[in-house]
Amino acid sequence: MNIEDLALLVLRHRGNMGVRAAASEIGISPTTLTRIEKGHVPDVSTLEKVCAWLGEEPSAFNGIGNLQIAFKNRKAVPPATAKALAALIERAAKQFADEIEARGHN
Repeated sequence: MNIEDLALLVLRHRGNMGVRAAASEIGISPTTLTRIEKGHVPDVSTLEKVCAWLGEEPSAFNGIGNLQIAFKNRKAVPPATAKALAALIERAAKQFADEIEARGHN
């Protein structure tokens, strides 16, 4: 399951329940819940609360490329930004691993 699946799961679980009622149950603001339902990536603590409400493990949402992108100053990151950052981090990690491996063969 990817973090992109979170919005659909939340919408399904909320059903006919209002945004304010669901947000109150989760322990987050209605604005944050609305952002998640629109596909924004929540911060780690919010993800944990939403997952508890859904009955899912936060680790089920492996993020983008097995990375969970979250920022403290901004509670939600647009998916395109998160994907671009994940790709950048993955490329840097691969380059670093390749350099370490090359040094080991010298």
